[in-house]
Amino acid sequence: MKTCSRLVILVVCLLTLPAFAGAQTGSEDFYRQWVDYRNGEISVDFDQTPVPFALHAIHAKTGFQIVIPSPGERGMVSLRLLRQPLEPAIRTLISTIGYRSFALLYDESGRPSRALVLQAKPAFANAAEETAKLTLTAEEHDKLQKDLARWQELQKEERSQIETRLKELEPSEEREQLIKEYGKQLLGIAE
Repeated sequence: MKTCSRLVILVVCLLTLPAFAGAQTGSEDFYRQWVDYRNGEISVDFDQTPVPFALHAIHAKTGFQIVIPSPGERGMVSLRLLRQPLEPAIRTLISTIGYRSFALLYDESGRPSRALVLQAKPAFANAAEETAKLTLTAEEHDKLQKDLARWQELQKEERSQIETRLKELEPSEEREQLIKEYGKQLLGIAE
């Protein structure tokens, strides 16, 4: 019930935020239930909170701005931190949202003032897993080529898996050849 009421409050806030923020001078009180910032330490209590709202609440309370590649994304964040220094708390928040590469910018006094997310890919458990996912082995290439040759016989789910895999692969001559074959199959072009 508590989560439901907080979600209703968030939806109302997001819908009325532009008009409300302009009229409200005490925005610190408004965001208090989500963000508290004192003596360089931050506490946050986000429970299935929309990412744009969470980023705006942090900015309103601390002056710290987080710039992500797709601010229109409507993901949710759940994170609770109690009296953490600002920098590690921001690092935790950014990784919780699903980003792993970002730069912190500092003001003239050396205080962190902004974070710019540099990479939009989700974090993988390790680099070996990421590399394996992006590369195409000879066996997989042969299998994909055979599957594309019998495209008309494949079920919708099998076709979807092939399409997804082609999108994930890093650019290479083999990938380009498979994509050309895929395009021919989609268009019904016979050789």
